[in-house]
Amino acid sequence: MESNKKILSILSGVVASTAFFYLFASGGSILAGNLLFPSKDFGENTYIGPYDVSDFKEPETVKVLSEGVTDLEGRFDVSIIYQDASIQLPKEAVSYDVDSTIDNASSGQENPMLAQVNEEAVHSLLSQNFGELGFTEQELSAITDGIERRLRSGTMPAKIQITDFMDAGRLSGADQVASSSFSGQPVSGGLLDAMAALDGYQIEAGSSVSFIQMLESTENGTLTEIEMTRIASVLYATVLNTNFIIDERSISDRLPEEIPVGYEAAINILTGMDFKFTNPNGSAFTIRTDVTGDSLTIALEGLPLMYDYSTSVTGLENFDPRTIKQFSENVRTVSPRIDEEGEAGVRVTVLKHVSEGSIEQSVEEVSTDFYAPVHRIEVHRLKPKEQPAAEKGEGEESGGNDDGSGKTDTTDSESDNDNAETGDGAGSGSGNSGGSGSGSSGNPDGQSDSGNGSGGSPSDNDNPDQPGEDEIIYDKGGNPVEP
Repeated sequence: MESNKKILSILSGVVASTAFFYLFASGGSILAGNLLFPSKDFGENTYIGPYDVSDFKEPETVKVLSEGVTDLEGRFDVSIIYQDASIQLPKEAVSYDVDSTIDNASSGQENPMLAQVNEEAVHSLLSQNFGELGFTEQELSAITDGIERRLRSGTMPAKIQITDFMDAGRLSGADQVASSSFSGQPVSGGLLDAMAALDGYQIEAGSSVSFIQMLESTENGTLTEIEMTRIASVLYATVLNTNFIIDERSISDRLPEEIPVGYEAAINILTGMDFKFTNPNGSAFTIRTDVTGDSLTIALEGLPLMYDYSTSVTGLENFDPRTIKQFSENVRTVSPRIDEEGEAGVRVTVLKHVSEGSIEQSVEEVSTDFYAPVHRIEVHRLKPKEQPAAEKGEGEESGGNDDGSGKTDTTDSESDNDNAETGDGAGSGSGNSGGSGSGSSGNPDGQSDSGNGSGGSPSDNDNPDQPGEDEIIYDKGGNPVEP
């Protein structure tokens, strides 16, 4: 019996010792793990990329970031842009490192998502698409680093302007990208000063430009409205040969001389009529100007564009002016006074062609310009009414010539050349002979009336200076006045 108790006591001791050593070993390993590999827990106001991990334990953070990476890979959209060209970076070239992201994150602040970009894949992509630019090794490495920094935000889509990572010397290059010239008009001193002032003006990357503000910011001298329009129109034609965006542009009622139809950019400071455009590229461009004789030239210099741009004018329509006839008592001559010579109207459509080498990539409509015809205005003398027959002759008074001769033209107010009404009469007479005359006038319905008559010879006692009994007095409108 006593031996059984001893055995039981020994067994109890063994069990207790085993349990103690097990608990000590387990707790020690946990304690050692926490000491050697502590859990990365985060406090309030902690963000990793776009994800809020405030008060998260490490396992929770790992789960959130892993799901976020999966989502980013499903929506992967990274554009590498050079001026007017864009290529897509394949998602296989990028990998996000969740563990390193958490290890480098700090509690209570915003932290980036760490991504690794395959440098060889980027080099190959740039060489295939922009090989003619001849990137240096330093530029290629800078572009790769730039892509990694952009991806740290953890958002899509992503756009990377590789001009941001190009050598400063290359950015200051002076390749002529586009140029236009207009000629045929006199050049004033004010216009020369304005062109000289605009030379060297820089259009910053991504900036918008107002022509009026550009003039106001330079010492351009005194310019007339038409001179401002001439300069703006040359600049407009130049800008059309780039990928610049036209924000605002207007035309005049009448096309100014020596500005090709379709290329006018009218300027009027009083009414706020302006010419505005935007440089969408990742680099700046410089305006260069030149005046040779009566020719104005404006060019843009900067990094070359990947595509070629040109314009054409199509759909030309001409509209003939009408003739408007007016009548005035102030006109005494047979020939009418011309108050407006008139000008034909025109409508054209301007197209922009985008090409890569000899291959046309696209054609887009830039504008349709319409200039209404300006009608010709003729002011004629008032139409005199036909005189009643005299005792033995019929004719028309023409200023009281003693010999009875006279000649007159009459017109009605019409808006078309086809409905002009004219008449002509002639008469002659002497003291001992009769007189004759003929005349015709076109009726509004296109018919014509004609008449002729003869009169007996007047006697020597006739006094041409005294009015006859049947003489009719007319008012200013040519209408008879009742006695």
